[in-house]
Amino acid sequence: MVSGKKIAAAVSVTALVAGLSYMAYFDYKRRNDRQFRRKLRRDRKKVEKTATKISSPSIDEISDLAMELLGKVASEPMPQSPEDKEQFFMAQVSKGEALSSSGASAYPEAACCFFQALKVYPNPVELVMIYQKTTPDAVFKLVMAMMAQEVKQKQARYFDVFPPRDSNVRIKDKSKMEGKTKYKHSEDGVKSDVVVPNRALFATKGVEQGEVVYEEESVVSALLPCAQNGKFCYHCLRAVAEEKAETESTEDVEEKVEETESTESTEDVEKKVEETEPVEETKKSSATFECEKCHDAVYCSEKCRQDAYDAYHQFLCPSSNKTAREFAELTQKSHELAPILIAKFFGTLVDREKKKEIARALGVSDKGDTDEYTTWEHLEIMRYLELIPTANDATALHKLGEVMSASVPGLNEFVTGERYTMLKGKLDYNAFTVHTEGVVPKETPETHVSDTMRDDHTKSAVGISMYLISSHIAHDCDPNVQVVFPDGTDKAAVKALKSIAADEELRISYVDPQQSVEERQKQLQALYRIKCACKKCEADLEAAKAEAAAAPAAEDKAETVEEKSAEAVKTIDPNDEGTPSFAAVAASPTPVSAVEDKAEVVEEPEASPLKTIDPSDEGTPSFAAVAASPSPVEAKAEEAEKPEAETDEEEYETEESSDNE
Repeated sequence: MVSGKKIAAAVSVTALVAGLSYMAYFDYKRRNDRQFRRKLRRDRKKVEKTATKISSPSIDEISDLAMELLGKVASEPMPQSPEDKEQFFMAQVSKGEALSSSGASAYPEAACCFFQALKVYPNPVELVMIYQKTTPDAVFKLVMAMMAQEVKQKQARYFDVFPPRDSNVRIKDKSKMEGKTKYKHSEDGVKSDVVVPNRALFATKGVEQGEVVYEEESVVSALLPCAQNGKFCYHCLRAVAEEKAETESTEDVEEKVEETESTESTEDVEKKVEETEPVEETKKSSATFECEKCHDAVYCSEKCRQDAYDAYHQFLCPSSNKTAREFAELTQKSHELAPILIAKFFGTLVDREKKKEIARALGVSDKGDTDEYTTWEHLEIMRYLELIPTANDATALHKLGEVMSASVPGLNEFVTGERYTMLKGKLDYNAFTVHTEGVVPKETPETHVSDTMRDDHTKSAVGISMYLISSHIAHDCDPNVQVVFPDGTDKAAVKALKSIAADEELRISYVDPQQSVEERQKQLQALYRIKCACKKCEADLEAAKAEAAAAPAAEDKAETVEEKSAEAVKTIDPNDEGTPSFAAVAASPTPVSAVEDKAEVVEEPEASPLKTIDPSDEGTPSFAAVAASPSPVEAKAEEAEKPEAETDEEEYETEESSDNE
């Protein structure tokens, strides 16, 4: 019988001979086969080129390589069952780690392994954060580039599956429809090759006025500071009903006691009275759902409390730790909701992906084709404002990482300053004001927030929310739809203000449409960088121009009327020698002074008619006397007043005498 040692030795010898034979064959081919040598040179150059790209790659080179690698792994089959996915994940991660340690030439294959592992992991966002901390920077960049290229491919079919067909709307690019292409410009105004889509939301069927086009749940919501008074749900923004038990009055209780005294014992009566006393307290506590730690976050139901805790309140609760308390104080001082919304967004993002994966594993997913898109991928499609980072943003980002690092590993590394500013810009551009039932206290300087939100000012605002579908509705100062909240929560419903035809664009007003065109244009430019050219703005601007042009004409007309009136006064029969001119009359002294100063001239018969009053005639008073004497009207008035005074005095004396009598 042949021993194991002999078998092992034989195998070793065979392997050695085979190896030597291959080396001899390889050397022979290298020396004598020109095509073989060319192939070796091509392969060597390819490896060297790949290593160079990986060690110091440009953005375009990484994108091209990522596209090539993505095509390579696209045809590989993926496991379906949870057990197979787990084994596949462990194998790919182990292989990727081994390749990463082999040098730059193995980085592309390592990136493929990590990318494949990412596709079967229950929480991709969380795994990306782990990759950033554990893999070489070049490998991580390749993985992210592959994800970006996959997103581009998914975006190409994104609008075929989203929004869902039952929402009765579609997202279209107006630039393609109108044959106009808009390109992105740099800060110095240089035109780039990046095409900026002009997307909008269109109805897929006709809708009558007053009908609801679709309803939509929010991605993330937050109460405004003025509404954080314990009267609104911290999760869904519903007004929390102040339910109080209908307790019986003292008289009713005493009456019942008297009625039962004759038939029941004293112990039974006292027991019934004790049972009626805590009714109000018991019912009120059962209707109150609040955080058991901070007691500040109030909820309308146990479900809202649990959902909020699972998604974000577990690490945002001010009473949970010192860092969370400092984060809450920071947002209050900065008068911004953006840090809170971003924290809630990442918590909700991770929580949603976990629940979606559990639903897939259990076979109960009902989201259809939209399940393949994460909330982050939906967010990347949205427009956003390019904001300038501030010192407060840096502080908020640092605190955000400290608060959420325990619950979301790697978030501090993943959410860079650039990503934070981008996300803040998306919230500022796409957030909606939420109007629910309930009395909202007036905003004060302490509760004011600087966040931008779409608001038509129809009601008092209670909170702010962001939506995946409604974010694509464009602005118009003459809207045909309105976002309402019929359930009294942050669940939005888009209602038609006018009859809408199929394939007609849906439009809302981002600002109060009742304002003047100047105010609307000013706010739209400042808040959204929109230069509105809607029909209402054009009509209002034309009306304003016409009014401005008519104002000088009206002033000129008024001046012409005044000039004509003056000329009419000045041209009183200038050819009549007996009639002095207006200038002569204005320049001449008053009649009284003329008579007194030139009495001797008055005697001349050639004087003007004003001066022909004969002062020598005793029956005729002089002009001075006439001027000094009261006018006939004044005389009559004096004569009329005297009898009235006498009459009044007589009446007074009569009344007094009658009183004496």
